[in-house]
Amino acid sequence: MSANDKLAIFKKKLTRRSFLKYGFRLSVLSFLGFGFAGRNDLITEHQTLEFFNLPEAFNGFQIVQISDLHASFWVGRGYLDQVVERINSLPKDLLVITGDFITGSVNDFWKRWLPSAGGDYIEMVIKALSRLKEGTKLAVLGNHDQWDGKETEYRLVSELERIGIGVLRNQSKTMTRGQEKISIAGTDDIWFSYNIHRALRDVPPENFTILLSHSPDVREDLGPPAKVELVLCGHTHGGQVAVPYLSHYFIPIQNPARYLAGLVKEPYGYTYVNRGIGTLVFPLRIGAPPEITSIRLIQA
Repeated sequence: MSANDKLAIFKKKLTRRSFLKYGFRLSVLSFLGFGFAGRNDLITEHQTLEFFNLPEAFNGFQIVQISDLHASFWVGRGYLDQVVERINSLPKDLLVITGDFITGSVNDFWKRWLPSAGGDYIEMVIKALSRLKEGTKLAVLGNHDQWDGKETEYRLVSELERIGIGVLRNQSKTMTRGQEKISIAGTDDIWFSYNIHRALRDVPPENFTILLSHSPDVREDLGPPAKVELVLCGHTHGGQVAVPYLSHYFIPIQNPARYLAGLVKEPYGYTYVNRGIGTLVFPLRIGAPPEITSIRLIQA
């Protein structure tokens, strides 16, 4: 191409159609760049919840919740280490992780385009979580943790318990302070081996109860007979790309408008839906930044 030809390109008249075309392309690129940068913009959300029946010994009890780590090609060890460092800096009596430690078979989507996207993501997430400080740590499984079959599921559970993270599989645990107790129950994912009745079976009806479940759909099974003060879950990513009045239509739960993200006051107790740490399929977050939640329980 001659110098005159190059000069002619810059002298070419910019039509309205060309302006709109190039403007649209630039807008799309800016949107994607903004979402890509925001995927690791970690926020700590603080909640203080009052309960009339909270035992005196648990007044001021601190819970830290994370969810949906989705260890994958896009959610790497460096970012997970930052998450762990932030968790270690927060005061807490209990750390809970509400499922989807790994992305599972969805990683196959990226293997077609990026051969380096394969890897042992269970090993990666376990190495990161092994750096958590001492203390009580409990977890439940998410749909992606169970999607790849029993071998992957059992390996993940075994590795989590090896590093001191107890996995509640349709069962409950009692926490004691002096003569007073609260119950922490947890379910498997609602799309797989979920059993809410077994999870709550051994919980004394008078106990203050916290329920861990990956999906907010657990609320569909918690009618008036089930006395659960606080449900902690994730799964929704807050929409991941949160578009008002639109994103909830794409969330695979029963009541996405109500349980997209954040605190929900129930007829009895509360539900908190954590936006999660990682991303799914596309490494973008817009309007739904990744979240660590710090919850303080106090007597009303």
